Amino acid sequence: MKTVSYESIKADQAWLTVTQHLQRRSQLLIDGVSFLEKHPNDHTLAGRLVVIQYHLRATIRRLADESSVAPSATHPQQQIKRQWLMVHQLHFLLRQIDEELSKLGLNSAAFRAWMTKKQQRFTYKTASPLYLN
Repeated sequence: MKTVSYESIKADQAWLTVTQHLQRRSQLLIDGVSFLEKHPNDHTLAGRLVVIQYHLRATIRRLADESSVAPSATHPQQQIKRQWLMVHQLHFLLRQIDEELSKLGLNSAAFRAWMTKKQQRFTYKTASPLYLN
């Protein structure tokens, strides 16, 4: 039987939170590309969103590959530490995506209005650092 500790539960909750936010960001990028493709003046911004989406997928693949290649930690504290490391890396990726989206909003009033509308309907905000520590 696996031993569960408060630290492992916190790490699992942080993992769930960050993966939910990554899924929402991925969907937001997909929706953003679709929106920008309808505006001829914003096709370069759509291309930028595609690059961001590729970066997101490539980073997640790289992290998954690194975790599968890394030797399996036998000590539960090592497993929790590795999980926190991945959570923090993914959280940093979320912040990078949010920063890029805000930069794109400065270049296009239509995209900025669309993002505001999306943020009012759904919460796309990153996880609070409180949950990650």
